[in-house]
Formats: sequence, structure tokens, C-alpha cells
Amino acid sequence: MKLSRIMVFLLLAMLLLLLGSLASAQDAPDMGVPLNAEVTGNVEFWHHWGSPVRRTAIRRVVAMCQQALPNITIEEVFKPFGEGWTANIAAVAAGSGMPDVIVSDRLQLPRDAADGIYMNVQEWIDRDGLDTSDYYPFTWEQTLYEGNSYGLPHETDVRVLFYNRTLFQEAGLDPNTPPTTWEELVTYADALDIIAEDGTIERMGFFPLINVGPDVWALTNGHEFVVDGQPVLNSAEFSDTVAWIQYWVERYGGWDNIQAFRATFGAPPNDAFMSGRVAMVGDVAGYLSQLNFYRPRTTLADGSSVNTDFAIAALPYGSEPASWSGGFSFSIPSGAENAEAGWEFIKCATGPVAQESWARDTYAVPSRISAANDPVLMADANWQFIVQSMDISTSSAFVPAYPNYMEQFNQRAEQIYRGEVTLEQALTDAQAAVDEAIANNAP
Repeated sequence: MKLSRIMVFLLLAMLLLLLGSLASAQDAPDMGVPLNAEVTGNVEFWHHWGSPVRRTAIRRVVAMCQQALPNITIEEVFKPFGEGWTANIAAVAAGSGMPDVIVSDRLQLPRDAADGIYMNVQEWIDRDGLDTSDYYPFTWEQTLYEGNSYGLPHETDVRVLFYNRTLFQEAGLDPNTPPTTWEELVTYADALDIIAEDGTIERMGFFPLINVGPDVWALTNGHEFVVDGQPVLNSAEFSDTVAWIQYWVERYGGWDNIQAFRATFGAPPNDAFMSGRVAMVGDVAGYLSQLNFYRPRTTLADGSSVNTDFAIAALPYGSEPASWSGGFSFSIPSGAENAEAGWEFIKCATGPVAQESWARDTYAVPSRISAANDPVLMADANWQFIVQSMDISTSSAFVPAYPNYMEQFNQRAEQIYRGEVTLEQALTDAQAAVDEAIANNAP
């Protein structure tokens, strides 16, 4: 029995489609997580990574996931930090205009979950058998609200000290021996400061409030912010920390003088550290990617310019070594039009392969422990130090009745530094305001 030409054509077409599907499956990269490549849809993905380093890094991740999920079209959309969250909340309230996936603030995720901003993805996690034990425990716990996850952890970070070895050497300091304590910071700053006769700051050895806040420094002084579920802002350890910051404010001529100096900085490569105007700064470990990208130079006292030799070390401590880690997750806004496709993208983008790619580009710490121990990254001594620093790092405990309790201190901080209110009074008032807010918000 002879087949008609039409039947032959149809069989050939089906064969070609089958071969094409097999080729696509073979070409799709293994992202280290179970993906359903049959899911279709358009995914609008909002993020806040606009720097040359991070925009390139997230586009690489999107491209990898686009290849692994050929039936999903992924559009990455940059929204300035904070603006995307505000726009998303408004869209969820209106019932339209939200993205399908958004980079969420993991520290605020339980609160946002309680407010109905994001979808509960626990059912999909269970269905797909995701191994959550690979995440740093605190990164996973921060996605939970009432035992259910509202996103998958993406990156975390850790604060370290960056120091300019070139300036150390010029000042007669050992470039291989950074300060380890608050007392040593003062000694090093004495050698590195350049202050004009009229008090104008030409170079700071160190100032604690550049990129790191009092909350982080308090951890290095043994302070515990949440005890038995209650925020504590009036402890002796926190008071001593703020008094230590006050010392630095007075050292550099007062709050206004410092702000005038800081106003001369810009974005990388014209920031405080890359410009050579501040010799030591605390920052997230991912700042290394900016330094490697811009390759800054340091101007010496004789006017010559040389490549900046920099290194990282642990944050100097008041009483004990410590650091702090924050980070982000990928979540699906409530009401998202393509939630299932968004879920496939989230699994891919937060999987071990994608997190390794992100970390290699940005030096942000992956939330997945296996990705953090990527052999390519671990070949770098700086990265080894970063991963080791996670052992002494902690993160913020979520306080349901008052997630933003630190705002009570922050509202009073400048008054303290200006000497407009005593430290004791400010902390007493801040604690009273926190206690009142929690009492009012208690269920």
C-alpha cells in the first residue's frame, strides 16, 4: 500500500519535530535542579541590579535559564533599588501590573507574605522535591511565614574590611597586618589621616558609617538585638558601640564636616575607597567585583599614581569577631499572570549552577552552600576568606510585631552624633517606642 504524498510529508514533518525536540533537550544545560521544560509563558522579571557588573551577571543567568527553559520567554526589567518593591505593592493592590517574578528583600519577606504581597510556593517546593538543606539555614528560614516559603533564596553577603595596602605601605604600616580590634583601628587611622590646618578632611584612615551601620558594629561588640523575641536597643553593648561611633565623629570635626567630606564621593570608581580618600572601609564582600572591574589607582604623596593594592580582612571588633549577612530571594507577586512559568524560572535562577555563575561575576555569596564552595571560586584566596567569614556571621531575627524596629534608633542617630540629645536619653526613648509599638501590634 502506497502512502500518499501528504502522508509522507506529515510523517517527515513529525520526524523533524521529534529530532528538533531531542536536539533541544540535549542542548539545554543542566542547571542542577528539576525543571519542567514543557511549561510555556512569558516571564517579566524585575530586579534592581543596574551596575555594569551586576547587570551583566543577571543577564548571563537569564540567558542560561532561557536556554534551559526554551518554551518560556524571560524579559529582565531593571527597577532602581526600592522602586520596584513600591511599584509591585501598588500593582498587587490594584490587581494588575505586577511582574511575574521579582527580587524580594529576604529580611522583609515574612512581613510581605503576611500582607499578601507574594505567593506561597511551598506546594511547588514539595511537588518538585527541592532540597532545601543545601541553603545556608538562615537564608531558608527567612523565606518562611507560618511554616511556608514565599520565595527561594538567591544571594547573601557578609561584611568585611577592605584596606588599601598601598596607603598602608606609604604610611609605614605593615600591609600584611590589618587592624583586628577597635583600638588598633585608632592607631592605624593616626598614621593614615590627612587633616588640613583648618580642619578640612583630605584623607580619612577610617570612618565606621561608610557602608556599614551601627547595628553591624554592635554585633562585633557582643550585642544581641533580639532576646526572647524582643528587640533590645538600650543595652550596654549597643550604647558603647554608639559612643565609639561618636568618637569618630568628633575625631573628624563633627557631623557637618564629615558630611561635607562624604559629599565629594560618587559612585564607583569615584567612591570613598577607590578614590583613595578613605584607607579602610567596611563593605559587603561583593565589593571585590567592583574593585576587580574598575582596577582603581592610588595617588601617592609625591603626586605619582599607582595601581591600588588592596586586601580584605575581618571587621575589627570591640569584644568579639562577628559580621552580618542579608540578601535577597526570588518571589512571585500575588496575582502574577504567568506564575507557573515564573516558578520554573525561579528554580533555575536560584539553582546551584546559576548561583555559581552569579557569584563568579559578582562575588556575592550564594545562598546555596554547594555553590559557595564552587572549586573555581575557591581557587581565589579572597573567596576562601569570604566563605570562612560566613562562620562568624549572623542575620537579623524577624520580629512580627515590629519588623523595622531599628528605625527607632535610626530616627535619633543624627541627633546623637550632633550632640543634640544625650546617648542615654536617645536609647531610652528608642526602646520605649519599640516596646510601645510591639504592645500595640501584639495579637
